[in-house]
Amino acid sequence: MKGATKKAGIDCYHATASKMLQNKHYLGDEFYPPIIDEETFEKARVEKRKRAEKLGRIWEPKDEPVRDYPVKFKSKPLVQKYEDPYKQAEYAYSLIESEV
Repeated sequence: MKGATKKAGIDCYHATASKMLQNKHYLGDEFYPPIIDEETFEKARVEKRKRAEKLGRIWEPKDEPVRDYPVKFKSKPLVQKYEDPYKQAEYAYSLIESEV
């Protein structure tokens, strides 16, 4: 990658060149002219994917089991009052029950 960028007259790091070949903004828009043509951009994307697959760097997301979390709760009335706000909070949270 470094050699290709140097040959093209662009002095940058390998990672910078790689990011340029992934960023569609470099194809140009209504304000900026294109730095890379669409054919080269697509070839680079395909080649990068091919190399990543060859190195085993493509991971497909695993199907996570669906977890059912309780969303309804009820609380018993507050009977005790504590001076310490931490104790009061602990007491209040202890009164919360899940409706399953």
